[in-house]
Amino acid sequence: MKSRDYLVCIAWLGLTAVGCGQQARENTPSPFGTLLPDAGPAAMSGKPDSGPARVNTDDAAGKPAAPSGGAGAPAAQDQAGAPADPAPSGDPQIGSAIAISPDDSLGLAVNRDVGSVSVLALSYDKEALTQLTLKKELLLGPGSEPYQAVFSPDGNSAYVILRRDQELLKIGSLNAEPTIDKRVRVGSEPTGLALDATGKKAFVANWNDGTLNVVDTEKMQVLRTVDLNEALAATGYLGDVKARPALAHPRSIAVGAVALYVSEFFAQQVEAELPDGTNADTRKVGLVYKISLPDYTVSTIKLNALRDMGFRDDKNGVAGCHPNQVQSLAINNGYVYALSVCASPEGPLGVKATTTSCATAADCGSLIDPACVAPFAGAPNNVCVDLASVKTTTAPVLSIIDIKQAAEIDTSPVSLNSRFDALYKMSATEAGKQRFPLFASEVVFVPGTTVGYVTANGSDAVFRFQTTATGEIMTVGATTNVFIDLNPVGMAADKQGKNPIGMAIAHSHKKVALVANDVSRNVSALDFNTQTVSGGLMEPKVVSTASLPIAGSDADHVLRGKRFFNTGTARWSLRGQGWGACQSCHADGLSDNVTWYFARGPRQSTSLDGSFASQHPDDQRIFNWTAINDEVADFEANTRGVSGGVGAIVSEVSTPPATSDRIDFQGLGHAALSGSSERAADPENPLGLAQAPKLNDWNDIEKYMQSIRSPRAPSNLDPTQVEAGRALFNDQAKCQGCHGGEKWTVSRRFYTPESELNGSLNTAPLSSSPDFPNALLPARTNQTLRYNGGNAAAFDQILCVLRSVGTFNVAEESVGIAELRADMSTPAQGDGNPSGEGRGYNVPSLLGVATGAPYLHAGNARTLEALFSDRFAQHHQALSANFMTETDPSERGQLIAALIQFLLSIDEDTSYPGLPGVGASGGSLCPQSF
Repeated sequence: MKSRDYLVCIAWLGLTAVGCGQQARENTPSPFGTLLPDAGPAAMSGKPDSGPARVNTDDAAGKPAAPSGGAGAPAAQDQAGAPADPAPSGDPQIGSAIAISPDDSLGLAVNRDVGSVSVLALSYDKEALTQLTLKKELLLGPGSEPYQAVFSPDGNSAYVILRRDQELLKIGSLNAEPTIDKRVRVGSEPTGLALDATGKKAFVANWNDGTLNVVDTEKMQVLRTVDLNEALAATGYLGDVKARPALAHPRSIAVGAVALYVSEFFAQQVEAELPDGTNADTRKVGLVYKISLPDYTVSTIKLNALRDMGFRDDKNGVAGCHPNQVQSLAINNGYVYALSVCASPEGPLGVKATTTSCATAADCGSLIDPACVAPFAGAPNNVCVDLASVKTTTAPVLSIIDIKQAAEIDTSPVSLNSRFDALYKMSATEAGKQRFPLFASEVVFVPGTTVGYVTANGSDAVFRFQTTATGEIMTVGATTNVFIDLNPVGMAADKQGKNPIGMAIAHSHKKVALVANDVSRNVSALDFNTQTVSGGLMEPKVVSTASLPIAGSDADHVLRGKRFFNTGTARWSLRGQGWGACQSCHADGLSDNVTWYFARGPRQSTSLDGSFASQHPDDQRIFNWTAINDEVADFEANTRGVSGGVGAIVSEVSTPPATSDRIDFQGLGHAALSGSSERAADPENPLGLAQAPKLNDWNDIEKYMQSIRSPRAPSNLDPTQVEAGRALFNDQAKCQGCHGGEKWTVSRRFYTPESELNGSLNTAPLSSSPDFPNALLPARTNQTLRYNGGNAAAFDQILCVLRSVGTFNVAEESVGIAELRADMSTPAQGDGNPSGEGRGYNVPSLLGVATGAPYLHAGNARTLEALFSDRFAQHHQALSANFMTETDPSERGQLIAALIQFLLSIDEDTSYPGLPGVGASGGSLCPQSF
């Protein structure tokens, strides 16, 4: 490393030479260690207002006590007539994207996008890792999606789940020439894997079946299937609904001495929404399934909402959040730690702009989090903005369960954002050196200690914490580095770690860990002595596990787009600190199933797998429930607004990104439905902008969105019922009138966005037919393709893709609804008015419906069963007035059950019905082209 670069590195890290490759012990002086006093008992409470967090780095202290568990109710299905299993003892193995063999000599990393696993060789000098090399990449099949791996106790074999291919593989001869020994079919979308301590049983969580498979690893046969759908139904959280496939969505597994713990990915409602929406943040809870051994009975443990995220919104209001997208579980010292993305959907969301001119933030008065910025390139003056609400949207949260009590401890949950923010403030850390655990993907503990680590996919970093003997979060950060940066300034491009998805800590060499990085397709070795990537910047121990695409190829654009979609660093979130990202609401490109209060009203996150037709990517849906965006690049407004980032439609590429780099694509008439944001972002400058665009990142994000696949249909459906439901869908309900075509929706962009053409949509009439049902029309008057009512910010939308099916302000009684815009006072859009405002909603795709509950624009119906109740009759009778009018409850129940089985079966392999011509059977009110 050149001396100048070395000094730059030191300056950027704000540390001693530790961060640039020199070995140092954890007592090396640093700004974090020397400035933090002992915060006392309050720092141990886990409460956002309990005082600053302390730091501690004793990674070899604190022997855990043996965990214990309990029993519960619904039983498992025994598929092989096997006797009750003995309770495992010792140390079970938990699956991850990266695993280390019991003797610490081998690593095994999954390459999800490539369809391969890589075997790594490790060697040590005492506690230090001296060598990390790629031994073998084993191809498993393109598109197979190896998701998690775990070593067998023998160290020479391992197990891997294939998410798309729905298999568990056994890979043998890892010390010699790795080969696939055996395989067994498991359920749909397997995402969690673990072994018991003997290695004789594997446990697989099937995300889209709602089940857990117990597999005999010697015979590679499924012994039992534990039905978690039954356990979820028994909670009553879903109302009066019976167990069936895809109610539950188990994600990750932790194995205790007498019980398994499995996370439910999505939050569950426990309170009805209030009409003013004031309980939106806290009316849901997270859930963990406890599966007792040896009888496999199931009970549930509730994860409470966090009442105070530790940040005030721009109204100076307290924001809460509920644990959702529960990504990972870990057991340590008698406690289960559940890591989730905590959702805070109540408005306001994002940046609040003002009209106050300013020179510095001091000119901005009493704003909660003031900033003075140049919001657009060429703006005549700086203006004040309030950044507060950017921090009150999502947060990484740890929920802590006492195993003996089978309940959450009093000081749980804990917002990691709040704790790290307190640490940064206490140590006076500069904004440019702060980062938060965005989209925290995995939690692991150093064996035999109370020290844990969290990998953050959206922040390219690993964050340290330590617990007390009673399970509470005692400290965060470390004295050498407040977090481990996998992608530091100055690191060679081929060594940068981007979007970590898993972490494994060596069993005996406890100062060594490996992190699997999804987008950079490599593994970073960590040194806990220095809290850095091993070897520092000069000789980082990072190994490539799979080849990157050829630069400029379609695959390269897809991978770049995935990177931009997932990250909250650089230009993609507030100060590049990791406050938000596209994936925050769209894990795997799908949906978090949260209803957010946006500018047009309450809107359930849309699963993006139905945005483009799988085989015809030029067939694109109009975006959002209210049909307000027609290009992917329109979501630049979300990046700048909700996430607080600079964005990618810029005329300069400053380091760090600056708001003055922005192109005023909105002021130039190229945002949302006006003009073309895509062309405003194109570096070839087809619009002839005075300040030419410099980046084409949104085009890459579009390529990634076109690659997002729908979840595979549940494997535990009844084929006879599916076919009966298909006939009901097509022949009786005539659902294809709104949900036909390859995307399973009538919504389609029928024009190429351009200023003059988009303007003409305001006067062009809907396609018409005297037979088209009048109730479905998207406007009572002004029946044009587009309508803005003279107030584009409030009303502008593409009308012809809307359908009015009676769902505005209608919800299950025990669900509730608040039809309010983000200010939580102005009525939402969707009902229409006599002046011609659009009514109804942009027809959603049915792809991925099995993972998309609750349903409708505001999560009005918790289940498909509720969606087909009389309350929503206008919806399911929209094109067939006599559909499901049977008076016999039993007969009607059979019809609903069959229809649901068919809907759950819809994925990209399902034969789709054609969209009829416009008329009595529905069809498109938009022209074929314009």
